[in-house]
Amino acid sequence: MDGFLFVDKPSGPTSFDVVRQVRRALGGEKTGHAGTLDPLASGLLVCALGSATRLLPYLPSEPKRYAFGMRFGIETDTLDSEGAMVAQGGHTPGREELQATLGRFTGVVRQTPPKFSAVKVNGERAYDLARKHLEFEIAEREVTVFSLVLVSYDGANAGAALEVVCSGGTYVRSLVQDIAHALGTLAYASFIRRLAIGPFTVDNAITMDSAKDLREHIMPVKQALSSLPSVMVNLSQCETLEKGRSVKLDTTEQTVIAYTENGDVAAVLKKNDEGMYHPEKVFIKV
Repeated sequence: MDGFLFVDKPSGPTSFDVVRQVRRALGGEKTGHAGTLDPLASGLLVCALGSATRLLPYLPSEPKRYAFGMRFGIETDTLDSEGAMVAQGGHTPGREELQATLGRFTGVVRQTPPKFSAVKVNGERAYDLARKHLEFEIAEREVTVFSLVLVSYDGANAGAALEVVCSGGTYVRSLVQDIAHALGTLAYASFIRRLAIGPFTVDNAITMDSAKDLREHIMPVKQALSSLPSVMVNLSQCETLEKGRSVKLDTTEQTVIAYTENGDVAAVLKKNDEGMYHPEKVFIKV
């Protein structure tokens, strides 16, 4: 049972909670996921099944699109509504003031991931260190924000809803904090919802409660990876690849997905210095 399942994760459970639920529903089938969502966050979670778990690094994963809310006047230790309040005060910016500031956060921007995040610090997860109330620093990183728009504004309730299209590695919670600080105020993320990952959207995802048979919603590997360069290999080439040897192909791509004549994934191939294609991962057994 190889393929990908696109799940609309609710707010509350962890991404791994959803993976466990999928695995149980499919009778213990090997299951993995790409692009972890915070427990608070909802939206698109990509699950891989069977041997497709080995293909997760090749699945189109950018850009990512999120809807999120800002609640002004409070900052929490987790930078979302689940955390403990660490500061209170500051003004609620007007619509025009907020709108004018958003342009400062498009393009290549630098941000520091939240201390309650899965980023590793000296080999340990930042959230483990934060829960122990230890002092530590997380290095800034560069991310790309392709677009950032104000969707709605509710000054009476100190809130706003926005939508961002960004690169992988972008933390929406950090973006909320940075926008607020640029405005000279405080805020936390009142909600976060992932709407899309690359070509995949939450509109085509299933909820675990509504799906009677998950098997009916599994996307075949070839369909999920249709945007990637691919080649077809014959039986003789499959035998060569199974032995871990390189093959000659009529393509100039650096990395390609090789399929058998039946449409099954044979291998992931990478071009070497001799112009041959060496298997990075082999799936076929002749």
